[in-house]
Amino acid sequence: MIRILQNLTYILLQIILLPISLIGMMYANYKQQKNSKKAKISYTAGQVIQGQWILHYFNIRKDYNIIKFIKNFPAESHIGFYMMFSAAILANKLVDFVPKALIKNNLDDISSYSFLFFRTKKIDQLVKDNIEKIEQFVILGAGFDLRSVKFNNDNLIIFELDKKNTQKLKLDTLKKANISTKNISYIECDLNNNEWSNDLINNGFNKNKKTLFLFESVSCYLEEKIVNKVLSTINNISAKESIVIQDFYSTRFLHQDEFLRVKKGKKLIKKFGENWSFTINMDNNVELELSMLLEKHNLTSQETYICGKNSTKSKNPFYAISLSKV
Repeated sequence: MIRILQNLTYILLQIILLPISLIGMMYANYKQQKNSKKAKISYTAGQVIQGQWILHYFNIRKDYNIIKFIKNFPAESHIGFYMMFSAAILANKLVDFVPKALIKNNLDDISSYSFLFFRTKKIDQLVKDNIEKIEQFVILGAGFDLRSVKFNNDNLIIFELDKKNTQKLKLDTLKKANISTKNISYIECDLNNNEWSNDLINNGFNKNKKTLFLFESVSCYLEEKIVNKVLSTINNISAKESIVIQDFYSTRFLHQDEFLRVKKGKKLIKKFGENWSFTINMDNNVELELSMLLEKHNLTSQETYICGKNSTKSKNPFYAISLSKV
């Protein structure tokens, strides 16, 4: 009965506020596309913080730094997001309405939309569960994610690696938002460059300290040989028992037409010079596929979360999150 009331409240508010939602959506998309091109940054780099913004406003993942960051970030629109989700946010305040996509946790039922929120929550949990076990935290292709701020502590040395334009815009925004970057080194580099590990070491990375590497939604933009090189490098520069958290997308998901929204997204990112590349075949034994890839680089699989078996036409999963150890 409560759920029915919540849904009816949301539907009524959405009908009333639909013009505001549409204007907000158009403005947010326009600002993101225009300013991403202008700053020469990845169009998709902001998607992680978009999901975190949404989770914050529905009291699932409170992170006030994300709000401060987006308010000062030229390639996203806090006002646009608020207008876009105005009906749902108001329904949440009135009757505790929460969109189902934000709270889906059954792995088989995760969809091509809800996985964005599941990804954030699960990776948060894995980082939180392991952050006290390590001395260094390295985020590869960090984009505009703020986990380095969220999980920062005085006993931890943190490194973020990304391209020059991304790092410059991120640091400018962090400064404007008055967000502390204590203990965090922002390193300009490209993972396609074989020397990225030298950049890391030259900025204070210690090969003898146990490290947590976060490699979230970056490998899908890299060629297979580069992904293998990154994993090999992690193994070569890491102390024993170091941890790698990364995610994988299926070949069907990114390179076939099973999801219409993915097909549209592929066309859009091409306009920004981006392409999806590396994927995993998830039509058969996904855990075996992942284990084989990891074992090539002396990484041992510890935890695997395979998503979407019930939400695809083919009845095959499309996304996975892995935790492995050196």
